[in-house]
Amino acid sequence: MRSLKRRQFLKILSLTPLSLAVFLPAARAMECKVPHPLMPPQTQFQGQCPVCGMVRPMWARTWIRFKPFQGVEQVCSFHCLADWSIKTGQDPSDIMLAVYHEPGKMIPAGSAFVVSGSAAAGTMSPVSKIVFDNRTTATEFAQRCGGDLLDFSGALAAAKSSVLKENKMIKVRQIKKGKIVEPSETDRCPVCNMVPARYPYGKCQIQIKSGKTFHFCSTQCLFAFMGESSLYVDPPMNPFLIWVVDRNSGMWTSGRTAFYVTGSSKVFGPMGYEAFPFNSMAEASEFAAENGGTAVNYGDVTIEKIVPGWVYPLKIFRTED
Repeated sequence: MRSLKRRQFLKILSLTPLSLAVFLPAARAMECKVPHPLMPPQTQFQGQCPVCGMVRPMWARTWIRFKPFQGVEQVCSFHCLADWSIKTGQDPSDIMLAVYHEPGKMIPAGSAFVVSGSAAAGTMSPVSKIVFDNRTTATEFAQRCGGDLLDFSGALAAAKSSVLKENKMIKVRQIKKGKIVEPSETDRCPVCNMVPARYPYGKCQIQIKSGKTFHFCSTQCLFAFMGESSLYVDPPMNPFLIWVVDRNSGMWTSGRTAFYVTGSSKVFGPMGYEAFPFNSMAEASEFAAENGGTAVNYGDVTIEKIVPGWVYPLKIFRTED
């Protein structure tokens, strides 16, 4: 009996290195990955990223806030912060970052330690950027889970270097997941009843929380609709996602963070006067200098500023939501 117990003990002992080889990496992998996005969404977190449309109740671990600029004060990730910086031509100020493992805790960017490229999941980029509030914890995490330890400036610079390439992949993914819906020949603009699919640089859209998408042939129709949606649909709606097409690249971009040229008398769109969308203020300003008009942000665009003397028609094509 004693011999049997001894043999069993020796057998177990001989298997221990193998067991550790199998289970320790798995345990470490669990340490490196936490629930992200938060599921179910945690509603104590409020906010939506205007760059990509992601919501803070799900993506709170990588959330970033800053002093309001051009109507924007928060984004979901380093990727969208880099995108917004490129769009505006300047970095936001008073930046606060969520601590990845304590998403309710926001710290100044200058005191953050960021592990870039670890095994932990990112938000918009495949190269995650995980924020810590002290160097020791960040260093230990990088040793266990991989990645490089950076300060905030280094992490933002890394995000800027890859954002344009990543945006192309992100747009493909957003279309595949239905966050952006390409219009078909059967879709009609609810304002003018034209076919948005026939206007590749004019098409734009609104998606509401239910997932229903309204397609428009032009920004003129888009902003007319948003000015008085109750005239066109019943019940009235609030946009969840707004997408327009960048006039230079032909790529979809967020309507809330696009820059527009209004008042041009040299170039016209499908409905005549337009708010021509651009992915950056620099591109919008260049277009305005060449073609007349004024470069403005999303918050400054109204249908009355697009069309001089605009009045809503007495008879309006109306659809049911």
